[in-house]
Amino acid sequence: MSIIPSLDSAPCPRVEIVVTDIHPNASTVTVFRSAGGREMPVRGALNAIVDSALTRIDFEVPFGIDASYRVQMFNSSGASMGYSSATTVNLDVQETWVHNPLDPWGSAVVAFDDGAARSIQRPFEGDIVWPQGRTVGVVVSGQRRGIQDVVLDVRADIDNADKLQAMFGSYGERTTPVICFRIGSRDRVRLPRPLFAGVLTLDERDMNYNIGGDLVTVGMTGSEVDPPTPALVVPLLTRADLNAYYPTRAALNADNASRLAVNRRYDLAGNGS
Repeated sequence: MSIIPSLDSAPCPRVEIVVTDIHPNASTVTVFRSAGGREMPVRGALNAIVDSALTRIDFEVPFGIDASYRVQMFNSSGASMGYSSATTVNLDVQETWVHNPLDPWGSAVVAFDDGAARSIQRPFEGDIVWPQGRTVGVVVSGQRRGIQDVVLDVRADIDNADKLQAMFGSYGERTTPVICFRIGSRDRVRLPRPLFAGVLTLDERDMNYNIGGDLVTVGMTGSEVDPPTPALVVPLLTRADLNAYYPTRAALNADNASRLAVNRRYDLAGNGS
């Protein structure tokens, strides 16, 4: 397995996962990413059907910490055939990037406001009760929750503020109000990497826009949530993209040595739209 980092803004820093050493009896694979004490399936690589190779883009890889990837293979009956060895990457990115997990092409660059993430709470479910005859209380609890009601105020220029607003839908489009925060080295906040936050209200406040500037603050309070299921993904490269770029199938075959090479032509994404 190869992990290929890209730090450009097309549309945001990311890694490409290329798996070529797939067992011939494997029918599907799941790629897992371990980072920040959690292991999660990579979006678009959950029970993915494979032939001899697989390529996926991970837009949720965190910044500034080690992220390890491994592949679990399954045969045609769904039985596990074991895991590959792990491959690790660490992306050194200064800016904080945010995006809706279902639309990485709408990613925005932001900076946390001075008051953001100054208080971080992970409460337990439960109560302290005092049974009859007991001097001290007894804890009746469930499990510890994720981060709850944390201030996530950010600063952004107008272009990125518009992108941030679009992540929550518009008059004609609906989406899930879950945002993926990938924290850059310029923002010293003790939040999970990555952080998936459910945010129900945006409070846009002027900084200097009214006097001719280009900055606003977007106020948010969010709680840690699970991201949308990793099986949901917006296709990056479609057949329409390939058809728009190559006039014939022969031209496509001449320019790409294998099916894997075709699947890796992410540079053509969007040509067919």
